[in-house]
Amino acid sequence: MTKTLFVASAVHSMTGTDDTVSNAVLVDGAKIVAVGSVDDLRARDDAKGVKIVDFGGGVIAPGLTDSHSHPISGATADALGVDLTGSVSMREAQQRLKDYAATVPAGEWVYAWGLDPTLYHGGPLVFEPFADIIGDRHCVIAFADMHSLLVSPAVLKAAGISGPVDFPNSSASIACYPDGTPTGHVLEFEAKDLIYKVMPPLTEAQKVQRIVDVLGGMASTGLTGAHVMDLSDGDLALLAKAEESTDLGIKLRIHPVARQAMGSDISYLQALLGRHGRRWAVTGVKLFMDGSIDGGTAWLQEPDVHGDSDFSAWTDLDAYRGLMRNLITARIDTVAHAIGDKGVLTHVQVVSDLLKELGDVNGGAHGSHSIEHLEMMDDDTVRTVASSPLFVSMMPLHCTRFLLADHTDNWSRKLGEPREGYAFRTRTLVDEGATLAIGSDWPVAPYDPRATIADGMLRRPFNRPELGPVVPDEALTVQQLLDGYTRSCAVARGEAATSGKLAPGYTADLTVFGADPYALSAEEIGTMPILGTVIDGEVAYSA
Repeated sequence: MTKTLFVASAVHSMTGTDDTVSNAVLVDGAKIVAVGSVDDLRARDDAKGVKIVDFGGGVIAPGLTDSHSHPISGATADALGVDLTGSVSMREAQQRLKDYAATVPAGEWVYAWGLDPTLYHGGPLVFEPFADIIGDRHCVIAFADMHSLLVSPAVLKAAGISGPVDFPNSSASIACYPDGTPTGHVLEFEAKDLIYKVMPPLTEAQKVQRIVDVLGGMASTGLTGAHVMDLSDGDLALLAKAEESTDLGIKLRIHPVARQAMGSDISYLQALLGRHGRRWAVTGVKLFMDGSIDGGTAWLQEPDVHGDSDFSAWTDLDAYRGLMRNLITARIDTVAHAIGDKGVLTHVQVVSDLLKELGDVNGGAHGSHSIEHLEMMDDDTVRTVASSPLFVSMMPLHCTRFLLADHTDNWSRKLGEPREGYAFRTRTLVDEGATLAIGSDWPVAPYDPRATIADGMLRRPFNRPELGPVVPDEALTVQQLLDGYTRSCAVARGEAATSGKLAPGYTADLTVFGADPYALSAEEIGTMPILGTVIDGEVAYSA
């Protein structure tokens, strides 16, 4: 195997040890041999003839891993067309769509994504604001939460939708006006599937190229890996096709979704586990406890101000417990989407009871189990989560990019007082002892970890100083956020023995910053250069 000495000005090993004298990492093949000073490492007997990769004034850290992302579905279905993310007014969103639609040839579908429901100022989420721009064309706009779509009348007609649709045992729906006419708002996955079935498909070559491009973009921001929270038919074939001609820009660890229709049968999921390529593998399973607060499909202990968000995505909770029992007994890692406090508490109770019954700890013989999002929790709920055996994965940009300090955003309007102030309790969870992994949920929010770290420190967009912080007491430190992308992410995903640290025997995945994030302001971290990434001991990205 090739031995390589990666050299920089400093190292942050995330091991809790003193890295003061360390500025190099010695790698043999895909594994780290030693971390220390370049002079000491070069003097080792096993470093003779070593290849040197010098990153100059850079700072080496463990490879950053996004704990929660959707790069495949984002590239091939959910992030098509024009990006509306960050539009500060409906007028801006309309103009972006209008400008883009003018470039789309007549007869072709018009796509957009990242629409913020806050632009409706508490009104119903309907297609009407875009009707004059689109006319009789086919248009699909994905809301930022990726749990719902806006579609034009032409799309509804193509899908055979002319009124309400019944989705048994599901929170999905087709929103309609009082007269039964669809508004264009399509909520949750079973309803969205009706739209996807009539959308003109991308070719295999187009899908493969878009996946490669997205993963390359992620690598350029310092990511070396991502945990993928969905899997559609054909996705693994696309990844295999991509790897016929190139290496993926980052590692992917894929978690197919367990749907209610499966009942407690895990045979389909078991058949997927272990499938892999060079830089991807199916490693766990994802479940949904609820939907989203913005869409009114979360599961809260008390309904939102409109009387919504008072039910689970699973109508049969006994079946949910049975499925979780089978997954845990089979030693399969799981993650669970739970946004509302009732969904959070229910999943925590289910997993805690099962692990206690089995006499095991989280991350032990029966797998690693995490809960995702946890957007709204009062103090009692936070304490319950933090004292439970579950690991936690959260997305700071969901807070800073979609909530406002004055609580006039859609999320806060839906909850009202006092719950609007219980937003994204990241710091309290960490202070209470929870293991917190950090993710983006791209394409819901930007995948750049520098923006996530900077925003997480400020509790506002790092590049918008005019905006005040959202619940500022929940701000994290740079050390806590880096930990969430490295050590804690590895713990939460069952990889603590091999990943998340720079130490002998660990996988040689590295991120090289252009400056020391510990010495920078949050605003500087947001635009900090990335000099390179290393995956399994090989340079994967170089600036």
